Amino acid sequence: MSDKKPGILEMARAPFLFAILVPLTISTSLSVHIKGEVDLIGLSFAWMMGFGLHVTTNVYNDIYDTKQGSDTLVSSKNEFSGGSGILIEHPDMEKDMFHLARGGIIVGFISVLGLLYISRTEIWPVIIGIYAVSVFFSKYYTAKPVKFAYRGLGEIVVWIGFGPLAVMLGAVGQGILIHPYMISIMPITGLSTLFIVWMGEMVDMPGDIVAGKRGLVARLGLKKSIYCHLLIHLLALFNVASVAYLLGPVSLLWIALIPHVILLPLVYRDLQRALDKRKWIKKASKLNFLLFFLFSTFLMASFILEFLI
Repeated sequence: MSDKKPGILEMARAPFLFAILVPLTISTSLSVHIKGEVDLIGLSFAWMMGFGLHVTTNVYNDIYDTKQGSDTLVSSKNEFSGGSGILIEHPDMEKDMFHLARGGIIVGFISVLGLLYISRTEIWPVIIGIYAVSVFFSKYYTAKPVKFAYRGLGEIVVWIGFGPLAVMLGAVGQGILIHPYMISIMPITGLSTLFIVWMGEMVDMPGDIVAGKRGLVARLGLKKSIYCHLLIHLLALFNVASVAYLLGPVSLLWIALIPHVILLPLVYRDLQRALDKRKWIKKASKLNFLLFFLFSTFLMASFILEFLI
């Protein structure tokens, strides 16, 4: 065990906060385009809430997966799956992690109050609803008695949280409630976050099954999960292509498809090899994470260029 205690960034699993940056960026960009101006105060409160509750989600997930045996020292060594392993090496830090998780909820609540203060009253139920559902999902994704991730419902929660909920949060921060363009982009970032979650479940599947964590991957088995993973990627690409098509043949959103042309065949190749030797899954997970990062970066850049510049 390491004697040096992890800091806040390690407990929050800071690199994975990139996942909430993506929906907030694209929905804010589109909202500013629709509105014709940027509300910096609304942006600040919406983003504070998004990042605060994502930290809560990450920390609660670490705590309860460790308590229930899903996260182990072995799984924590997997770069793009498993948990941080903090509580395994430093069990005395459980109180610190609970404080951090609850701190994220408090930051989110303060952000809600700010959004309510600057927003029209017809938007208030949406703001309160986003916060309430997000807090519920953040804890009960893995905590008893609900344990969404253990019952084959975790993937749906991830899609809702990082898709429709996060996109709506960026929109209400700019005072936008319902708009056809906003609805059209809601599925994209939920699907892209599933790139990572689904692959992580494939890497961790043997340990998850032993711990009773039966997500969709564990229920489907490796072969069917590989095809479903490919389908998730294709659905995200179709969603982006559909929005780009609606905007016209010269839409900059088409550039978001470039990383998949290069990397998706390589990811799928390694996953097919994993049917014979599981060691290929870890290699595929690295390529998959690179694909997620590049797709998300290109997506954010294309939205900023398309709607703000």
